[in-house]
Amino acid sequence: MASETSIELHVNGQPFIFNVDATDGSSTELTNLVSGRSIGDTFSSGAVISHARGAYCENWAISGVRLLNEQGNVSYQFPVTQLEKQNAGGLYPVGVNVALNYQLVVTTSATVA
Repeated sequence: MASETSIELHVNGQPFIFNVDATDGSSTELTNLVSGRSIGDTFSSGAVISHARGAYCENWAISGVRLLNEQGNVSYQFPVTQLEKQNAGGLYPVGVNVALNYQLVVTTSATVA
């Protein structure tokens, strides 16, 4: 089963949408909706994520959407909203760096285990 997952990130005053149709049960990387590139490739020269809206998941993503640094450690964890159960929220402040070799990943599930 698959779970559509997306998040809006604001970087340098511009909105960017990252999404993936994630395979449930595995860690899957979100990519830039426009370019298809990873978050590390999108902001390879470095940037700061100032705000976010979402993340949104079709099913469950208990650990949220995780921003991993170049060593694979969690740099930031974005909470997930199920739009079927609650309304989309507004922008919230983040203030985290992103650079080359960073990844934006999610692990989804069709049920809460």
